[in-house]
Amino acid sequence: MSGAALSEEQRLALLQRELKWAEEKTEFYRAAFARAGIRAASVTSFSDLAHLPFWENAAKEGADAPFFMLTLPLSSVLRMSVLHDRGETGRIHCYTQGDVARQVQTATDLLAAYGVNRASTVLLAGDFTDSRTLDLQYALDTIGAAVLPCTGGTAAQVLRAAVPDTVIAWEYELPVLAEAMGDLCANRLITIGTHLVPQKFAREMAQRMGARHAHIFTLAQMGALIGGSCSAGDGIHLEERLFFAEVVDGVGQCSRADGARGELVLSTLTAETMPVLRYRTGLSVRFVREQCGCGDARLRIIEE
Repeated sequence: MSGAALSEEQRLALLQRELKWAEEKTEFYRAAFARAGIRAASVTSFSDLAHLPFWENAAKEGADAPFFMLTLPLSSVLRMSVLHDRGETGRIHCYTQGDVARQVQTATDLLAAYGVNRASTVLLAGDFTDSRTLDLQYALDTIGAAVLPCTGGTAAQVLRAAVPDTVIAWEYELPVLAEAMGDLCANRLITIGTHLVPQKFAREMAQRMGARHAHIFTLAQMGALIGGSCSAGDGIHLEERLFFAEVVDGVGQCSRADGARGELVLSTLTAETMPVLRYRTGLSVRFVREQCGCGDARLRIIEE
């Protein structure tokens, strides 16, 4: 992916700022840190993060209620969106102008790395009340691609207007989208989903289309696109400008080392309105930190 990579020192500085911001602005984090016997200023290295409580404790105290975790007055909020993964209750997520700008930039870099350019005609299928779909729309606008926005149910009508060379769609949209597209071929299929790897239907659809397939990983709780599939192998490359990842094993030990295995735990690094610290994703993963064959030096996360 293009875009300037951050050094470990820069990422630690972002994490420390996020912790300080959360502690100063949110009563929940102040109380949670106090119960754990730690202050934001006590975190001087990535390993110190293991002393902080997990996000699951926040959920028990009402963190999913509207604006419970808001760190800023509503006058500072640029966008509010109800985010939900399939089968889950939606939750309101808020963003500042800076949040949106960073997320659109990382989405732009991700799509450009997958070959989307200003000559592309892109069918974008998803829920446009979801901030993550809007980030993709704005990223495509930034690139200069021609965009055909739709839901799976309106794809047939849109396809009568133009034939896309690129399809970007949430995995839940694919069955209806596949029916609308029929035997249409495309250069690339980019799927978005809550699994680290694309699901079977997505892989089969890409094969039928004769398309190069890439996959973007996201979770509603984190509020943004988290990472994208690696062109040289399994797993996704984490968007390390926005997120910090660690794993926790069966006995509660945390690690971020190369080869570490356990449950994936994510924290935001730059979220201004709604920091999320130490969210347990429930996904069993392995970390790979060695230089990737695709040339990307960022953390690679492989589902196990």
